[in-house]
Amino acid sequence: MKTNKRLCAALCGLLALCMLTVCAQAAGKIDFSRDTGLTLYCADNGVPLSGVRFDLYLVAQADEYGELTVTPAFSIFNVNIRGENDGAWRALASTLEGYTAGMTPDDSAVSDPAGWVRFPTGGRRLVPGLYFVQGRRHTQDGRVYDFTPFLVLLPENGDEDWLYGVTACPKFTVTEDVPENVTRKVLKIWDDAGRESLRPQTVTVRLLRDGEVYDTVTLSAENGWRYTWTGLSGESWWTVAEDVPAGYVPSVSREGVTFVITNTCRTDVPVSPGTPTNPGNPGTPGRLPQTGQLWWPVPVLTAAGLALVILGLLRRRRKGHAE
Repeated sequence: MKTNKRLCAALCGLLALCMLTVCAQAAGKIDFSRDTGLTLYCADNGVPLSGVRFDLYLVAQADEYGELTVTPAFSIFNVNIRGENDGAWRALASTLEGYTAGMTPDDSAVSDPAGWVRFPTGGRRLVPGLYFVQGRRHTQDGRVYDFTPFLVLLPENGDEDWLYGVTACPKFTVTEDVPENVTRKVLKIWDDAGRESLRPQTVTVRLLRDGEVYDTVTLSAENGWRYTWTGLSGESWWTVAEDVPAGYVPSVSREGVTFVITNTCRTDVPVSPGTPTNPGNPGTPGRLPQTGQLWWPVPVLTAAGLALVILGLLRRRRKGHAE
């Protein structure tokens, strides 16, 4: 019986150490000497979309372990890059759409006649990190294409190693009969229960037309934290962005013709107004979402493997004394 227990302990220890080795090798480090690239394919039911412009913005840089740090250009917006699921990343991409107005993209490219878009261009290099990809409105064969912005990790964490060449198919909506005039609305929602004292009296929201500021409005309790624009050109692409209040994290979504801006209060900001704070940035640092092996089992398996090996040796020693 004792022999079986000793053998079981030794085998468990060996198994844990083997799993540790596999996980460590699978996760690996990002090789900064290798080039990273992004390839997009644009087509509508097999018909290539030619001449579509895409802009690439570096939101956060990654270190060799995949830790993310928001770039200065985006840190001023207090965005949260710690996406826990696809829905969180879609919401972040929707939010960033308005904040890139006036910013110079890190790279731009246009789809070729076969519908392919390739980054980087012009001898540039894409540093490892989290990128925001935005496609511009495109008209082809009488149809208007509006591309959904998205986030992409370069390189991407694969099942066994980092993938330095990433390929994606951007999503889009199609409109055949573009109206002459459209209406757009904005609604402000506060997610700060128990911390209402931190809420500002007013917020400034900008309406953007094809990436350029078209109008600026002030929202407050007096107008119900909402506003409506009418008579807007249907041929243009409209979105909104706000001047983010201190201590809040923004999120922008669209429901029909309404842009819903939700400001979530930072939990690390003191409730008492006027107290000096240094909230920092909720997305600095963050971690690349893991689509392959996870890092967290490494220390756990290390401890488990060592404990089981030691247990096996102790039991063997006790038996030696008993004999």
